[in-house]
Amino acid sequence: MFESSAPMSEAAERLDTTARITKQAKRATRWFRWFAIVQALFALSFTLSVDVAGTPYWPAFLVLGLATGSLWFKAVLLRHSAPRYGLRNMGIAMATWFALYTLMLDPALQLFGLTSPWWWVLAGVIAASPIAACVFSSSRV
Repeated sequence: MFESSAPMSEAAERLDTTARITKQAKRATRWFRWFAIVQALFALSFTLSVDVAGTPYWPAFLVLGLATGSLWFKAVLLRHSAPRYGLRNMGIAMATWFALYTLMLDPALQLFGLTSPWWWVLAGVIAASPIAACVFSSSRV
């Protein structure tokens, strides 16, 4: 049997310290959840601005690139408090979004002549779903 020689007050103090450190760690990684949400909204707004609002592709892509670049710049500065493999997973999710939208969904909708804005909203949500999935993985510390 394991026998502890620490007094009860010291054990309680250690438990309180552990709870406080856990709370601080969760607070320190809270930014990543918002990072993932904002990035998913950028991706969805790009899809809708190009295909529903009729914005020319390259100006919309420039705005997306600037917004995403500034967001990633801040994320790289905070990388030490990111969840484990968080930035790597977000990069993979961004590449998946780009491939889904550019190579699969956009050409398929244009091929079948589906011009209703609701099809483009659905395609945008489907394409941005890998980015939105990073929100839930960020809850692990």
